[in-house]
Amino acid sequence: LMALARNLEPAIAHVKQGLWVRENFPGKMLWGKRLGVVGCGRIGQWVARYGQAFGMEIYGFDPYLEKFPEFIHGVSLDALAQLCDFVSVHVHLSEGTRELISRKFIQNMRNDAVLINTSRGLVVNESALLDALKSGEIGGYGADVLSGEPRIRDHPLVKFSRESSNVIITPHCGGYSPEAVRMVCAHAARKIIEHFAETP
Repeated sequence: LMALARNLEPAIAHVKQGLWVRENFPGKMLWGKRLGVVGCGRIGQWVARYGQAFGMEIYGFDPYLEKFPEFIHGVSLDALAQLCDFVSVHVHLSEGTRELISRKFIQNMRNDAVLINTSRGLVVNESALLDALKSGEIGGYGADVLSGEPRIRDHPLVKFSRESSNVIITPHCGGYSPEAVRMVCAHAARKIIEHFAETP
């Protein structure tokens, strides 16, 4: 989200070429912008807090959440698409969430809005998304996931990203670090120990 808001990828490439013209890279301030969070579970709420720390107004959609935290305005999915400058997706992939970010949702987004998907590739209608990016109907896309990963060399969004500075795709590495792996392994080990401790 921050990399797209501040045009970091082309700005970094610019400096590597020995250039220094900051006027070529006007960014967007996050302060005062509206962040939409689709899926307001543990991770979604953390992202909402990060947005709040930047002075963003937070909107959330989650049909399974009985009560939203006071810093998230609960709205419908359609309203979230129409209202928000940035939309970040945090849902599990299921039949109910497959293409939750549909063609209609993408068409309802603002022309300068940025969509972020760190969930699963199939949660987004990638064909509709590519159409919207090509036509300028949305402002940008950031993803850590793609349908068909890891075989992505010929993926249409990857091909488009080679020519476009408003699409950033990373190889599903958002949650990957040695510290995170240790934490996940420790958590799994605790669960196994608890299970066998409770088993007669």
